[in-house]
Amino acid sequence: MLTRPDKDALRAMLESQVQEKLQHDPDAVTTYAAQPEPERKPYTSKPTVQDKAFHRELDQMRADVEAGVIHKSVREPMDDGESSLALDDYPGLKEAGSASNQW
Repeated sequence: MLTRPDKDALRAMLESQVQEKLQHDPDAVTTYAAQPEPERKPYTSKPTVQDKAFHRELDQMRADVEAGVIHKSVREPMDDGESSLALDDYPGLKEAGSASNQW
């Protein structure tokens, strides 16, 4: 049976073969410069639909300001701190409110 050499014996044998090859042919081994590791870009999240809509709205506002367009509020102004709504606007509410207080 053949006996197998251990790792240290294999290393020594390979080292001697490399040295012998380099003595006969010094150009047998070519060394190359190490390649630099690629730069990692910082994490950036993709804009959400809400972010895109927000930026579109801001761009529209800026364009309106540059064009001199003025948007007026749709709400009616409040007089003396009173609400613009009255109970008369809701006819069924007046009767329901007065009936529940009659206990």
